[in-house]
Amino acid sequence: MRIVHFAPFAPNCCGLYEAARDMVIADRLMGHNSFFVDTGILSEAEGQKEAIPGQVDNRGGSVVKSEKPEIALFADIIIGHTGIPDNWIVKTTAPIIWIMHGRPGACFKPEQFGRGWSYSLINEIAQWPRIKAMLSFWPQHVNYWKVIIPENKIVCFNYPPIDEKRFCNSGSKYDFAGKNNRFNIVVSESLREDVDTFELMHGVIEYAKSNKGFYIHIFGLDPPLRCWELIIKELRRLDILGVIWQRRTDMEEVYRAADLVLSPQRIVTRSVGEALSCGTPVIAAYGCDLATYTTKIDEPKQVAETIDKALNDLTYNKEYLDEKVKYAAEALSLPNYNKKMNELYEQIV
Repeated sequence: MRIVHFAPFAPNCCGLYEAARDMVIADRLMGHNSFFVDTGILSEAEGQKEAIPGQVDNRGGSVVKSEKPEIALFADIIIGHTGIPDNWIVKTTAPIIWIMHGRPGACFKPEQFGRGWSYSLINEIAQWPRIKAMLSFWPQHVNYWKVIIPENKIVCFNYPPIDEKRFCNSGSKYDFAGKNNRFNIVVSESLREDVDTFELMHGVIEYAKSNKGFYIHIFGLDPPLRCWELIIKELRRLDILGVIWQRRTDMEEVYRAADLVLSPQRIVTRSVGEALSCGTPVIAAYGCDLATYTTKIDEPKQVAETIDKALNDLTYNKEYLDEKVKYAAEALSLPNYNKKMNELYEQIV
């Protein structure tokens, strides 16, 4: 089959792109002709940027190139990851699968305060006859989506796909600026209105009051830092602050080098899944069933206790921990995703 994905082309800058990229690669593993069309990056500061055909992403040994929109004229299936200009797909009758990358709350909350309209847009798109499936990767979201999407169009896989060829436990490792005399703990979630690392970081601070055998490294912290400067000041005072990055290429090298990754998420986001695929244990919020450990993110003492348990297991129970992480990584593999996605393609076509 000829499958055309529409998404912003944004390597290292956008989790939605990373997910779409891995789905293109998965299609090809199934023997499909799979293509990627850039829709342009939407920036709060600069607005909608122009789409650029011909861009190339060759990370992990797989090549994904942004094609001209006209390639959709030859599609058997179109997959929408974000908004698509009507004139790009109006001349084809190919059925559409829409990927619901966003959390329901993250779509609803900005709109209720007059910023954007993604929640209402999902409701509108779901009514289109050409939309054959609205696909989510998180069972935790289904009851929320049922309110605005016809139930017969909702499809849910248990987990998102992660390219295990790129995200694996073998390969180059980041050196954390030479800070390798302690445990290296990584936080790499972008800041969002509905979920961020503010509460989680207070658990790190609580643990640091009586434990100094680690560094906390922060990725995805975009400027201006504003009130985050005060949190960083405390981390520095406690002598646990490692490196701070905005966006970084080759995050797989970071996850391979990390001893532990922390996430405030209740679902398997890209950072959770990528870390697990690289063989690194993850602490996340209650409900994140593939996470190696779960905790109550908004209770600093409980977060501190969970960090303590994880670092003790890394010291004294590493073999068991490795097996648990390996099991989680297998659930996220492209072959695991391919089996379900191919069934959906055949059903639609």
